[in-house]
Amino acid sequence: MKKILLINVILICVIFIVNAQESKFYVNKATVTSNNCDCKTIKSIKVTIPLPTGLTAFDNYLLYINLSSLDVPTYISFDKKDIASKLLGKKEYTAYLLKDDGTSDFTFDDAAFSKKDLCSNPRMWGMTEMVMEASGIGYKIIGSHWEDKWNEYYKKWESTKFDDWDEGVTYGSGSLIIKQAPLSDGFSDLSEIITVKAENTDSCSYSVSEDVDAKGSLTIVDNSQDFKTEIFYGIWSGGDQTYKTVKENVLNSISGKYQVGPVHNFYELYGMDKGVEKVIQEKSKEFKNVTINGYNYETISHCRTKTGFYATFYITRQGDNTILITSLTNEIFEMKAKGPSLMDGEELVYKFELTDKNIERIDLINEKWLKATTYK
Repeated sequence: MKKILLINVILICVIFIVNAQESKFYVNKATVTSNNCDCKTIKSIKVTIPLPTGLTAFDNYLLYINLSSLDVPTYISFDKKDIASKLLGKKEYTAYLLKDDGTSDFTFDDAAFSKKDLCSNPRMWGMTEMVMEASGIGYKIIGSHWEDKWNEYYKKWESTKFDDWDEGVTYGSGSLIIKQAPLSDGFSDLSEIITVKAENTDSCSYSVSEDVDAKGSLTIVDNSQDFKTEIFYGIWSGGDQTYKTVKENVLNSISGKYQVGPVHNFYELYGMDKGVEKVIQEKSKEFKNVTINGYNYETISHCRTKTGFYATFYITRQGDNTILITSLTNEIFEMKAKGPSLMDGEELVYKFELTDKNIERIDLINEKWLKATTYK
């Protein structure tokens, strides 16, 4: 009885020692651990994760890092054979989450880990800081089961055996806080052709993507007023002919015609047959030339009321690139019942209507972002 009690005490002490150990992070060339760092200065991140005793009891062991910006971890996986050859006898394992050349020892299920997962995506999603937690976790096979699947080619059922795993045991958790650069430092498209740097970035967010047809895209959402304005930047290469095609497509879009050539989400306007067109003097009939922040643009606007929208287009040629900027603001409304009975019908109640005064307010939003835009 005393021997059993002694063994239990020893096991409790061992578990306590393991759990008391934490994963440690080393930023850049530092030889001391860090609990926080800044995206402005990050070049590399090394992580040391403690390992428990009795590793051979596990059938799979993961060294993983959870990011507060994502719902999936990035990890290094060791099967039974790897545990014996790479982990056994070690008290800890050191790997690079981020190397100087931008690569990583860690991976997701279907993609490589990169610096954008630390400093670009969280910032793009409006996060001021991102927390990541490193740990080890061991899994055991606790059984197996068979699953039947119909093979259409051979016209028969086939059975496949699958392992059943336990929920895993976690060891050595430690965390690092990564401060994101403020949006006022500026942001760019993936190709870094366009850079937007505004002093006041309150109530705004941005996103970047790779469009199928275009060279790249950047989107800004401005919520600084009682309405939302989205600014879409599209980039194409191809010189004068591309410029001409983009300009023609804008005219086709605001005239209600079908698009000519490839359709791009930056300027395709839906529901052109709905509502009433509002003619804006000197802005709706044809393109006019304007200079903003030292860049020459051709611009034209289009407005529709009665559950409509206000769109302004700016086209510029920078080197071999054609850039189209589209500002889009929708009216805000809701349907309200006229009376207590369903027979009374409904009526439109506007929270934001495209009056002349409100259009002027939208124009100031557009001017703010174009004044903050530069090109490479």
